[in-house]
Amino acid sequence: MTVERGIIWILLSSLPLAEYKGINKISSFFSLFLYLFVYIPFIHAIMVLYNISDMQTYSYSLVMFIFMILYFKIGNEWTPIKNILVKPQLPFKFIEFITVMLTIAFVAIAHDHMHFVNIFTESSQLYELRSENSEAESLGGIGYLQGWLFGAFYPFVLVHYLDQKKWIKVSMALFGYIVLFMVDMQKMTFLMPFALIVLYQITRLNEKKVSFYLHSYIMIAIICFSCIVYVLQDSELIFTIAAILLLRTVCVAGWLTQLYVHFFNENPYTYYSHINVVNFVTQNYPYSAPLGKAVAYGSQNANANFFLTDGIAAGGLQGICIIGIFFLALLIIINSITARYKKTDMFVLFMPTIAFFLNTSIFTTMLSNGLLPLILIVACTNLKYNNK
Repeated sequence: MTVERGIIWILLSSLPLAEYKGINKISSFFSLFLYLFVYIPFIHAIMVLYNISDMQTYSYSLVMFIFMILYFKIGNEWTPIKNILVKPQLPFKFIEFITVMLTIAFVAIAHDHMHFVNIFTESSQLYELRSENSEAESLGGIGYLQGWLFGAFYPFVLVHYLDQKKWIKVSMALFGYIVLFMVDMQKMTFLMPFALIVLYQITRLNEKKVSFYLHSYIMIAIICFSCIVYVLQDSELIFTIAAILLLRTVCVAGWLTQLYVHFFNENPYTYYSHINVVNFVTQNYPYSAPLGKAVAYGSQNANANFFLTDGIAAGGLQGICIIGIFFLALLIIINSITARYKKTDMFVLFMPTIAFFLNTSIFTTMLSNGLLPLILIVACTNLKYNNK
């Protein structure tokens, strides 16, 4: 690598952070995680990727660089749309009732496939049950229900219960997540409610410090945890935690970037036909397997962040531009609907959404994993507390 290329690499990696002024709006929270776990791995991966032209390397990097600056920018002073409020407002009791009804429906459909295993000591059984349940025909239509509960309804009621110190109902929300885990057998489903509660308590300790120094805390945590994993690498417990927290967040994103770029340099773009609704209309999806499996040539399901699935896979550089603009508009809308709420509550509420953004298509996150219902709930619900 030349000195000039190394300098460009460093500048592309570091300069967007100059626009980060702390978490003033919820979009800054999204952008911070996007910068650390999507943008940085993308830039690092593309700069060392072999068998691609310098033109492709720098064009991809420059477009991502511009979008990253814009995302940080709208978290500061730029506010094109202010305070979207849908009327009439729904009472929280109505959302609570819908949550209970959806949970009952979920249990009624999936009760024959519910199991509980220890995620740390029974990994083989967990993967076996996960595979069985994913192939069960009776669970074919339950994905949306589970995603909406996981990503929208449960986080919303959980944050409200924590604010109101209703500990029995907090326990009920936790149990709801356990019920979801007993079907999908995903470690993230099991750990998410505990992560939300921990994040809630941390933000309550000192909101100002969390808002301005969260990026430093995350970077220090990654470095410290990496050292712990290295020292205790023979521990099964540490290895499992590292696989969930470190490998999936920091390492895989860069590897998947190289995988997607190489694959779509040699194979046709999807032009968004990997989205079921689009393919239903166009019937133009070019592969026999789902996108993640097609990219990995059937060896695994290589799901990736939306800049890869809805960007590179959809249309290369043009795809990155399209999805980058779409995500910018989405952040502006989220900023507007959350302006009346307590900022730290929104940190917790949108944490599941951020987890999905790091690993799936933006359209899957919206339709299947609860972001669209969550946006509607936040915009339509009348709560007695706000950010004033």
